[in-house]
This record gives sequence, C-alpha cells and structure tokens, in this order.
Amino acid sequence: MKEITQKTPPQFKSDPTAEIIRRIVHPLWARRTHPTYARYLHEFEGNQYLHPDELQKLQMQRLRQQLVHAYKYVPFYRLRMAEAGMTPLDVQTHKDLAQLPVLTKRDIQDHGDLLVSSNIPASKRVQNQTGGSTGSPLQFYVDKERCDSRMASTERHNSWAGLRAGDWYAHLWGSRFDVGDKPNPNPAWRQKLLYRDLTLHTACVSEEAMLEYVGVLRRYRPRYMLAYAQSAVLFAEFCRNNNISDIAFESMIVSAEMLLPGKRALLEKTFGGRVFNRYGCREVSVIASECEFHTGLHVNADALLVEVEPVPNLPSGMGRVLITDLLNRSMPLIRYEIGDLASLNTPLHCQCGRSLPLIGNIEGRTSDFLELPNGRMIAGPSLALLAADMREVRQVQFIQPDPQHVTLKVVAGTGYSALTEQELRRRMQPYLEGHTSLTIVTSDSIPSEPSGKYRFVKKGDNAVAIDTVAQ
Repeated sequence: MKEITQKTPPQFKSDPTAEIIRRIVHPLWARRTHPTYARYLHEFEGNQYLHPDELQKLQMQRLRQQLVHAYKYVPFYRLRMAEAGMTPLDVQTHKDLAQLPVLTKRDIQDHGDLLVSSNIPASKRVQNQTGGSTGSPLQFYVDKERCDSRMASTERHNSWAGLRAGDWYAHLWGSRFDVGDKPNPNPAWRQKLLYRDLTLHTACVSEEAMLEYVGVLRRYRPRYMLAYAQSAVLFAEFCRNNNISDIAFESMIVSAEMLLPGKRALLEKTFGGRVFNRYGCREVSVIASECEFHTGLHVNADALLVEVEPVPNLPSGMGRVLITDLLNRSMPLIRYEIGDLASLNTPLHCQCGRSLPLIGNIEGRTSDFLELPNGRMIAGPSLALLAADMREVRQVQFIQPDPQHVTLKVVAGTGYSALTEQELRRRMQPYLEGHTSLTIVTSDSIPSEPSGKYRFVKKGDNAVAIDTVAQ
C-alpha cells in the first residue's frame, strides 16, 4: 500500500460556528424534538456534585418509584416479586434489592410482552434493539422522556472529556442502528449544522475507507474522537504503519469494547490527546465513564443502579455487572445481567470532587472467558496479551466449542514460523493446565462482528465452524 506522509504539523481548524450551534441551533432543535432534555441536563450537571448521602437518597427514591411502578403495571415483575415473597416496600436499602432474582437476556427474549408496562401508551415509547453481537439479540422499549434523559446523561459524560454540542468529533462506530449500513465519512448537512460527527462505519472498514477518512479529518480537524475501543486502536495502527502523523485529538472517548492494557498509551502517543474510557450499552445507554483523573469509572448513578456481584470461579476481585434503569417506565430493566464483568477494587473517592460512585475497569464479557473442564474461567483478553511482545503475531482470537478444546486463531506477523507456534503453546500451557487441548491455526485476517465489535473469544454455537479460511 502506498505510504502517506504530510509535513504540516497537527493543528485544529478554527470553527466559529461551534458556539452558534451550541447556544442557538442545538437548544432549539432539542426543545422541539426532546422537550425534557434541557431539564434533565441541568439536573444531572448538579447531581454529580451532590453530597454522597443526598445522591444515595435520590437513587433510593427513584429505585422505590421504579419498583412500585413495576409491581403495579408490569406483569412479569408482579409475578416475580410474588414468587420471591417480597413487595417493593421490602426494599429499604441497596442490599435489599438482592431479594429479587436477576433479569437475564433469556427472560427478555422469552417474556418480552410481560415486561412492557400496561400504563404507558405506545405513543409514549420507542422500540429499540441490540445487534446481538454475543448471539443474544434483544428488542426492548424506551420512554420518549427516557430518550431525553439518556441524551442528557451522555452529554454530561462527554463534557468530562471536553466534548460539547457543536464540536466536530471523529466517530468510529460499528452499529448500523446508529450510523447506517455503509461507510460514508463525508458529512451531510445535518452533521454540518447539528450533529457534527465525522463517521466511519467500522463494521465494514477497509484500508480504502480509512484513507478516505484521513482526508475528511484533515479537512475538518475535529478536536475529539468517539470510538469503539478496538476500532480506535486499528485506526491508530493504520496511521502509524502509513506514517500519518498529522491526525490529532484533544481527547478520545472509547467505548463498546475493552480497552486493553498498553492500547491507551498507543492511542495517546499516536494522536496526542488523553483517552477517556467509557462503559455503556444500548439497553441503558451510558453506564459509567472516566473523568479527567482516570481513577475509575464514575457510575451514572442518578439514572442507574449498578451492582457488581461476586461470582464463583472467576479471578479474585471480579464480579458480574447488574443494571437497574431507574427512569425507564415503558419496559423496566431491574437487576439486568448485562453479561459483563467488572473489577471490584476501586477507590472510594475521586479528586475531581464528583460524588458519583466509582467502579473498576470492565474486564470483558462473560462470553470472553475460556472455561476449563474443572470450572476455572480465564479471561480471553488477558490471554491475548501473552503475544503482545511478539512481532511474529499481529492478532489472535480464541475459539472454544466446548471446555475440552480451544483453537487459537492467529494472524501472522513478521517472521512467523513453527518456533512461534511452539512459543505460543509454551505460554498458554500454564493456563490450560493440561485439561484442554490447544490447536493453532493461521488466518489472513480476523474480522469484526456485524456490530463492528471485535470478539476475543467465540464459544458454543458461535464457535462450531472454524472456517476453512483459517486452516
């Protein structure tokens, strides 16, 4: 591929229209299409500095309101609470919520109609869905007012990284629900006058698309990036491999996937700005984000209740993430097991002064863990780091149809040979403990999922076919 260089030093293009959009265009649009957004934004900006006791009081008030609503208007929860021998009045503290069984994705798939509130008319809610990147697609409903509060939460968390309405930002995203089906980085009039995002669809990215994207970034010089974590890393590696040194960002918000150790430094070295890790999902929007001190992820606690519940067989200090949406009435998600694992070890306070509680880094999806025959679970992303210092290995993915067998799929780098495979086996052996067989195959590439996300581990039904391309 042709090498690209540009001698002009990185600089941000002056944009006098940003303030006009921020103060006039965006508020007028929001008032018309999201009438409660401004109220929620004002509230959320104040809530982040509440005294911890006041924040907890607000959270418990909203939790009780949600539980009472679910008990009265949602058949699924009325039956579930009856089976658990409880009523909403029994929940007086956060710990009391543990009386209610966990809500799973299968529950939503099997009982979706019973989870819809009977007192919310169809005109007051919108249907949404996940892309099913882990094999579990979901359909759900969100209040139109909850859409407003979700937008306000997102703007609050964006502001911690400096990104505000009216600012141009690079948008490396994979969900077709957000950015459509085709890569088209050239901004349309709505992007220029309102949304201000320069979008590259990472579900079908190519070197040609990234080349085109570089041209757009040079034209608009956005100060910020919002991206899937692995997509941002791939773009950074593309720029470094092609000697593109004039793309810079003041800050980069990465989400949707794990930010692996070492990749934060790669992004910051390549693009110059600071990385802000974020955790969220389509079902509840922003869950937690880093602030400017990067000591953990501040939970969106005035809209959500987040539990990190320890699980047997997982590495010490990790637990599964359970989410309760405190504001969505159309289809309440209470103690929803999102399928992710988080670190339990976090500081109690942050230097930023925000009282929003902290959780540790997201350690991956439950599906990202290899399972050994003895029940032990090993994080696939951490195993992927075993080859981080090997130039002979560009990319890896683990494929596990059952606990007795694992296939390591490798994209070969410079100097890959039988000795490379021997070294990979040596590094893997202490983890597999002789209980699980290891097969190593090479492939020209490891594509992302249709959602645009990259999966470190494919298990069960998703791992049945180790396609012949990889042999």
